[in-house]
Amino acid sequence: MKNSFWQSAVTYGFIIGLGLIIFVLIDWRLGFYGQNVAFLLLSYLLIIGGLIWSALAYRKQLGGIISYGMLIGFNLVTVVVYTLVSTLFTWLLTQVIDPLYMEKTLVILEDSLVAKKLPDNHINMIMEATKKMAGLSMAGSFFFSIIVGGGISLITSAFISRGDFEV
Repeated sequence: MKNSFWQSAVTYGFIIGLGLIIFVLIDWRLGFYGQNVAFLLLSYLLIIGGLIWSALAYRKQLGGIISYGMLIGFNLVTVVVYTLVSTLFTWLLTQVIDPLYMEKTLVILEDSLVAKKLPDNHINMIMEATKKMAGLSMAGSFFFSIIVGGGISLITSAFISRGDFEV
């Protein structure tokens, strides 16, 4: 029996979300606190790869034919699910598991600004703005992830729906 559109999208979104949680845990345990560019790039590769994999699997489940619009819808549901999963875990990490997470992140940021030899008044201004925005960072991160995932979906769906990629 074939999985429904919703069941498949939620399942794949949950799997991608779990992959992102593993990346966040590794990043945290290594003490990068979201400040490592290599980990950031790897997480985007995980998202792109996960969306391509899920779209190809869903297209195959439908017999190899899927419309562009349907595939975009499928990918967007998948994006919303993995974003919810990873955002909820990030909240849990920063508020329960490691309540000092944001303070540690700010220390890493300040150290990097000092290393760039910025004037003290610039460093203070950047740090104050970052502290003020910290409360909005979770919501902003959620919506940014939806937008990025939507963009990736638009591009990958064009190729996958035409059959340019095979499973």
